[in-house]
Amino acid sequence: MEKYQNCSKDRSFVYHCVLNKNATELMEVCAPIWFMSGFCARFSMTDRRIINDPALDCTKFVPPCPTRFPSNESFKYQMCYSHIKLPTAPQSEKEELTTFVMAVIIAFLVILVISLLIFIRINWKNNNNSSKPRCEKKAENEDELVELIIESKVDSKEIDKISPDTTRKDVEEEVTNFVTMSGKNILCSLKNVVTIRDLREKLSEKESVPLKCLLVVDKENGVLYQDATVFEPCKKERYTLMVGNKNRTQGFKEDGNVHTDVISNKQISHGKCQMCCGHFTVPETLFDWVKDKLPGSGDVELQCPRCSDVWEEEELVEKCNMSEDEKLFLNCVLEVNEKTKKMKQ
Repeated sequence: MEKYQNCSKDRSFVYHCVLNKNATELMEVCAPIWFMSGFCARFSMTDRRIINDPALDCTKFVPPCPTRFPSNESFKYQMCYSHIKLPTAPQSEKEELTTFVMAVIIAFLVILVISLLIFIRINWKNNNNSSKPRCEKKAENEDELVELIIESKVDSKEIDKISPDTTRKDVEEEVTNFVTMSGKNILCSLKNVVTIRDLREKLSEKESVPLKCLLVVDKENGVLYQDATVFEPCKKERYTLMVGNKNRTQGFKEDGNVHTDVISNKQISHGKCQMCCGHFTVPETLFDWVKDKLPGSGDVELQCPRCSDVWEEEELVEKCNMSEDEKLFLNCVLEVNEKTKKMKQ
């Protein structure tokens, strides 16, 4: 340590670590060895040498120091240094420590938030997958398929209508439940069903309803599905059945006269109806015109093709002789069109 403390090459000067004047701190000095008389060693700036500190009688300490020992061995008697104040960390070090602690806390909170978001995302996906339509279930055997049929009827509150008439054909094929606009449930095989047309034909045959009287609609969006549209079994909640009137001309009086159909321009003598504007048409022709013109158009009313008089909802329902399903769907279409119209304004 001599070279670090600039101690003289003279061997009479040796390295010391002793108390300062007030015995409050340690100081390193190069000084000649001084024999202490049972007191702690202290460096005197006045005398410029090691002196005994009468206030610190180390012979009374536990363990005590010898009554005589060389000053450079003061370090052996640690009780002399018991009142030394330990140096405190600089303010910059404290600030660095505080900054580090804050950084650790912030990093922990960020990781916690990210973990929580990931957990919520995974949980949402699991819940979403568990709520997929039952049509994704695949029956591995005949008994499971029967259970699916029964579950379908239970879900649609049709358990009381389950009867022995459930045929082996229903069990052998993939089936699903469809609901009409008026709430009737129809269980139908999906075997060989690729398009909406295929589905309509299956349902028409099963329910003994003319094909033209059984349409597939999206009631939420007020849309009629076209026959060429691909049927998606696992999105069956989008498909609602609309069963139409088999005999639209029923209830209309005949006058025996021949009139020109205001829509088709054909001559009509029977099965006709007169609109509020005085022009004539046929209920079936009128209905086809309504379902072609209104869905997806954004219009909330129709005008006579010839005189532009307005044909309102009530008149269309009456003159088309609409079924309950058709009335409900027309109402859905007009509601969607009304919303669309407001959005465009």
